Amino acid sequence: MTMTQQQKEIVAKASVPMTIANGFRWFFMIIALFLLLFIFFGNKIWEGAAWYQAFLQNAYSFLLWDILLMLLSTIVKIFFTVRYNHIVKNL
Repeated sequence: MTMTQQQKEIVAKASVPMTIANGFRWFFMIIALFLLLFIFFGNKIWEGAAWYQAFLQNAYSFLLWDILLMLLSTIVKIFFTVRYNHIVKNL
């Protein structure tokens, strides 16, 4: 069974929110990865530096919010994926 042009447009329109949510998820994941790598190597390079210890407190707070936003965007992506699959199934 082939899809009509109207059905293709419906499917394309339904996939946009899912793609945007996935983009946010990747954005937050990359930020967390870079920050965790900086913390990991910073603990080896600047172990006793006072500025680094002050930075760590802020970095961990920022990382907590970043991971929570990544989790939220993953949940939103799952919601939009379920909605997308329901739309495709009903075509």
